[in-house]
Amino acid sequence: MSEKPGQSGNLPQVAILFSQFAAYHVDRVEAAARRLKGRAEVLAVEYATTSATYAWEPAEGIEHARHLTLFPGKSYDEVGHLARYRAAMKALRGADMVCTGVPYSERDMIALSWRMAAAGKRIVMMTESKFDDFPRNLARETAKARVLSPYKAAIVGGLRQRDYLQFLGFGDKPILPGYDTVGLDRIRQQGGAEAVRWEDRDFLFVGRFVEKKNLSTLLAGYARYRELAGYAAHGLVLAGDGELADDLKAQAGEGVEFTGFLRAEEVSKRLARSLALCLVSTEEQWGLVVNEAAAFGVPAIVSHAVGSRDALVRNAVTGYVVEPQSVESIARSMLAVSQSEQAWQRYSDATAERAHLGDTERFADAVEALFDPASEGATRAQQFWQEISET
Repeated sequence: MSEKPGQSGNLPQVAILFSQFAAYHVDRVEAAARRLKGRAEVLAVEYATTSATYAWEPAEGIEHARHLTLFPGKSYDEVGHLARYRAAMKALRGADMVCTGVPYSERDMIALSWRMAAAGKRIVMMTESKFDDFPRNLARETAKARVLSPYKAAIVGGLRQRDYLQFLGFGDKPILPGYDTVGLDRIRQQGGAEAVRWEDRDFLFVGRFVEKKNLSTLLAGYARYRELAGYAAHGLVLAGDGELADDLKAQAGEGVEFTGFLRAEEVSKRLARSLALCLVSTEEQWGLVVNEAAAFGVPAIVSHAVGSRDALVRNAVTGYVVEPQSVESIARSMLAVSQSEQAWQRYSDATAERAHLGDTERFADAVEALFDPASEGATRAQQFWQEISET
C-alpha cells in the first residue's frame, strides 16, 4: 500500500474510493478536498494503478487530499475480491463518510458496503448507471435494490441516473448531481490557446473502437453528410483504438482520419480545434468527452443514449441529439452545425454557457452538501437540478 502524506489532526475524514485514478478522478478529489479544507480531511483511495479496461496513466497532482494506492503497480483485475475487501476495510477504518465509485455489483463492494454501514459509516454511492442503458429484468432489479440498501445517499450524473436510483428504492435518501465531471481548467490548459481557422475544424470522435460506440453508423452518417455538403464538407477524425479498428478503416471513405490512441493532452488539443464532437453510442452511461468538448465551446452531436446530454446538450442550441441508428439524422445534424461559421459560433457560445455544469466544482458541491446540508454547496446542487430540468 502506498500513501502520500497529507494533513493530520482530529478533523472528520471523507474518503473517496475508485478502482483506479485517471486525471478526472484526480480533478474530483482535489476539488472536494479544496472545498472541505479546514473542515474535513479528504482521503483519496484507489485500489490499483492500472486495469485491463482503461489505459490511463498513473494518478498525479493530488496535493490537497491524502492519496492511498492499495495495490501499487498492479492491475485492478489481478487483485482478488477478498484481498480488495480486506485492504479497503483497513484503509477506510477512520473514515466518517465513504463515497465509492467502484461498481456496486462487485462482490467485495457488496460486502464492504454492508460491513461499513454496520460499523456506522455513511456510505455514499457514486454512479452513472441509468435505466435505459440496456434491457432490465424485474427480478434482478428487485434484488439489486436490496443489495443497495446500505447506501445512505448518492452522487450521480444527471436526471436519468437520479430516476434510476429512485426506482431502486432510494426514496427520500439524498441524491445529488455532479458525479460525472472533469476539471475544466485542466482541460483548457492542456488544449492551449492556438487560434483555429474555421476551415480547419473537423468533426471528432474520441474513445474506444468497440461495438457500443456505434462507429460504423457514424461513418455512414458522415459519408451521407459529405454528399449533402459537397465541396464545403469538413473532415472527420476518429481518435482512439480498439477491436473494430481494421473494420472501421476498411469502411471509411474520403475525409476520415484515424489518429490512434492519444494521450490526454493530445485529446484536449484535438478538441480545442474541433468543429463538433460526435458521440452516437447505442449505450453510454455518461460520456465525459462531452464535458471536455464543452470546455472549449465545441458543440456535440450525441445519441439519446448518452447520459451527458441531459445536462450539457440542448437540441439545436448546443448541438444535436440524434437517433443512434439514423444515418440521415446524423448527417443532417453535421450539416446544420457546419452550415456557416456564424451559425457554428452560436452553437459554440451556447455550449460555453453550459460548460460549468460539467466542471468538478459541481462534484465538490455534492460532497459539501452531504458533509454540510446547510452549505452553499447544497444550494448550488439544487440549482443544478433546476437548470438541467429546464428545456
